[in-house]
Parts: sequence; C-alpha cells; structure tokens
Amino acid sequence: MVEFALILPVLLLMFVIALDFGRLFFSYIEINNAAREGAAAAAYQPRNDAVITANARQETNAQAQRGENSIVVTKACFTSGGATLDCTLASSGSGGGNRITVSVNEPFTFLTPLMSNFFGGNLQMTASATSSITDYLPSGGGTNPGTCAAPVASFNIVVTSGLTVFANPAASTPNSGTCAISGYNWKWDTDPTHDAPGSATGNPHTYPAAGTYSVTLTVTNQGGESTAIHSITVSVAPPPPTCAKPTADFTFTTTGSGSNTYYTYKDTSTVADSVNCPITDWLWTFDGGLQSNSPNPAAFQYGNNSNHPVTLKVTNAAGSSSVTKNS
Repeated sequence: MVEFALILPVLLLMFVIALDFGRLFFSYIEINNAAREGAAAAAYQPRNDAVITANARQETNAQAQRGENSIVVTKACFTSGGATLDCTLASSGSGGGNRITVSVNEPFTFLTPLMSNFFGGNLQMTASATSSITDYLPSGGGTNPGTCAAPVASFNIVVTSGLTVFANPAASTPNSGTCAISGYNWKWDTDPTHDAPGSATGNPHTYPAAGTYSVTLTVTNQGGESTAIHSITVSVAPPPPTCAKPTADFTFTTTGSGSNTYYTYKDTSTVADSVNCPITDWLWTFDGGLQSNSPNPAAFQYGNNSNHPVTLKVTNAAGSSSVTKNS
C-alpha cells in the first residue's frame, strides 16, 4: 500500500500527460483536415478569403475540444514553375498550372501544468495543403463530361488612357458547363516576361512606350486550346500646354468732377493662351491701401482732385505680372 501510494501520483501524471498528447494528436489531425478543406475551397475561389477561412473553420468547429484556440488561415499562390504569384492573378490556373497553398495555424493549450510550462503556455500547430486552381465551383452531382470540343478564343481590346489598354475575353466560348474554359493566358507583346494568366472578366495592361503591339489570347479547356490575335496602337498623352505669364494693363474712365469724381477701372491685360492658361486672379491696390479682386472695379471715389496711383496684379498658371498707373 505504501509503495502504491508513492507511485500513484507518478502514474496519474503519466496518464494525464498521455491524455494531453492524445488530444494534441487529435487536434493536429483536425487542422490538417481544415487545411485540406480550405485548399478545396481555394481551388475554385482563390481570391475569396472569407470562403476559404469559413471552410477551414467549419472543420475545426465540428470537432472542437478543450485546449484548442482560434485558428489563423493564410494562403499563397504559385506558378507551375514555383514562383510566387499574386492570388488575384491566379484564376483559371488549371490551364496555366497555377497552385494555391492554404496554411492553418492553431495554438494548443495543455491541461497538464507541467507540459504547459514546458512549451511556454501554448504549442503552435501548423498544417498546409495545396491544390490546383480551377476557378470553377464543383457541383454535387452530374455525369462525366465525356469528350469536350476545343474552345474558341475571342476578345476585344480598347485603349483606356495613354499607354493603358483593357482586353475583354468574354466572347470566348464555352464559358459555362462542364467544358467551360479553364485558362486564359495573355501575350501582351513580343517580350515573354510580359506573358500573364488572366480571368474571364478581362484584364488591363500598361505598355512601357508608345507603339503598335500584337496581343494574343490563348484559352484552354479539357478539349484543347485556341488562340486569337489583335493589334493595338498606344501613344503617350499630349503634354500639358506651356503657359506664359500674362501682361498686366488696364484703362479707366471718370464721371462727375472735383471731389465727386467717380473712377471706373477696366482690365485690359493680355495672355498668350487664354483657353489653357487664362488669368485666374486679379488684385487691384488703390491709393490709400484699399484693394479689390474684381476684374473691373467700378464707381470708385477718392474725394479729392489729386493723382491717385493704382496697381493691377494679374495671375495665371505661369505666374504674375503688375502695372501701376496714376488716375
């Protein structure tokens, strides 16, 4: 009895540790399944983080147990050659061979204080799964597709601004059903480094310089591939007009006499390009410090017969000029 009493705490500790590691193994299987579920969803919706995360969490939530914590789901996309690829450009990857990897991380908390302290509180578990990107939602039923005919490539392309164009492949067929196009791949010019996968909704492209370029679209499905070619001419937008400063000038007229003389001023300033570089600001400075921003100040009275210096400053996009006259 004495020996049993001495060994019992050790046996209980070993039992609880074994139980903890059993729970750990179960949770690790769980996040592996979660990663696979996330990758399965990512295969047809690589840009939809909410759907990918929801599918992964559905797996962990269904078999949750004590010690498990919230999972963190991340994704990364790659070309067939293994180069990192922006997931927004990875759609329809079954034709181009693009892949997406979904990773799930979950902190696991041990029930045994000894094990918890040994691992610093939580043990970080990570699992990953990879799938090919098809960008099409799988259905729950249906029959085998049988023999698919090769697709037909078709697109239109327009210049949207300057060196930037937009190509729309929506006219390519078939775009629905089991034989739908699964890959859209663009050659924007003769430089192979500019080749890029695309999507059924269209793609923009900006050229480095003005010129005429040949644009090639290759579409792929289970039956083969098809190519369409168009040419597009782009040019650099014309430079903004070169502005010149205006030349300030004005005239004035008077009515009345003596101290009842009223002065009317009229701007007669000139500018080289009044359409693209018009005068935008007038500043009149009168004898005594009074000012006005009106182009043509009227009925201005000084109250004496002296000469009155008046300065007009006019401004446009190129700068300002001034003129002073006595009135």
